[in-house]
Amino acid sequence: MSRGASPVTIVLAAVFLAGFYLHADLTLAPGLKVPAVGALAGGGGLLALHVGRLRHGDLLFAGSWVAIALASLALNPALWGGTMWRDHGGEYATSMLVFAASLAMAFGVWTALRLWSADALARMAAICLALILAGVVAERFLGLDTLSEAVRSALYAEDLTYAADLRDRLIYGSIRPKLFTSEPSHIAKFFVLMVLVWYATSRSPWRVPWLYAWLAGGVLLVQSPSVLIALPAAWMADICRHRSALGWLVAIGGILLVTPLVLILGDSAFSGRMEHIASGQDTSFLIRFVLPFEVLARVWSDYPLFGLGFGAKESGIPYTIAAAQDLGLDVAVLLTTTSPLGNNGLAIGLIQLGVVGSLAFIASLVAFWRFACGGFWPFVAIGMLCYLLLIGGVNDPRFWGGFALLTAAGAVAQSARRLPHPASVPA
Repeated sequence: MSRGASPVTIVLAAVFLAGFYLHADLTLAPGLKVPAVGALAGGGGLLALHVGRLRHGDLLFAGSWVAIALASLALNPALWGGTMWRDHGGEYATSMLVFAASLAMAFGVWTALRLWSADALARMAAICLALILAGVVAERFLGLDTLSEAVRSALYAEDLTYAADLRDRLIYGSIRPKLFTSEPSHIAKFFVLMVLVWYATSRSPWRVPWLYAWLAGGVLLVQSPSVLIALPAAWMADICRHRSALGWLVAIGGILLVTPLVLILGDSAFSGRMEHIASGQDTSFLIRFVLPFEVLARVWSDYPLFGLGFGAKESGIPYTIAAAQDLGLDVAVLLTTTSPLGNNGLAIGLIQLGVVGSLAFIASLVAFWRFACGGFWPFVAIGMLCYLLLIGGVNDPRFWGGFALLTAAGAVAQSARRLPHPASVPA
């Protein structure tokens, strides 16, 4: 399946993907849990198997992110006085442990997958996409929902499981699929990543039609408008692939020609949701795209340089309460159903790191992607930016798992550009 991939590597990659998709926690004791235990186990196994393949550059950049995280705490005026350390010291310590484990997982996955061929990585992503769509069809029409609900009840705490089926019936006309995850949006997040991994590494001449077929399947079956957020990064993959002026024109022309059809499809499929958003009644939209930036404005007015500190969440609750009250949100419901800072990884990263920390973190990420992916670094950067809008943090397995998958896809796609397409190689 890959260049030099052993069966053990393939099995561990499968364990990572399953754990990353499910994102189920392992509770060791009250208040003590291991997040996304399957993903950490699979990624940790890959790291142990491929630790000798880590490069000095990998270690240098990983060290820089740890240094930025520690500096955001050590230099943070929000933590210098008062009772912040006493009240939230455990929060910061736990966050740093999760960050370290997630980073180790990411480098295990990245180091293993960058050795795979483009065809192998594209095949892996296509299998994941096909399984998701088949599973969603089975859940919606073939009775798999009973098993899905039983698995969800076993894997996730009651306060983490989706409980808005009535809203979905009113807006979508049906209950959205969950396919063993804690809520429908998690299917879309994983689906978007797999679409981008597949599109960056596929060398099929039918790559563009297949992209829109995958997206149409995601829109109609997964029933999430978030699926369409994959488009900008897919376009960037084409721009990175076609370096000539003609190639750029062809890629952009094709995009402009076909994209309106997809957007029309999405608008018709989610017209009820769009009307709900436009009226200001869609709580999910407010929590994901409005509330976090309201909190950001308040935090930066007090602590613009270093924010609240890397990994901070509970310490930001006073800012969240103030922003929620201004938006007319039910504060009690909000704090029991979502992250204390909302569900937008971009805004949360800016809240936690401030202006100085964010600029340092972004600059370091871009430098790493240039080092790892060459000319495909813009694809990875845009892909991660789009993905950040769907997740709720920058120091957990969900962020770093996406980082590993997209970075590997960018690196493998860059290598594939130097190789002839199989169809052009004489038998």
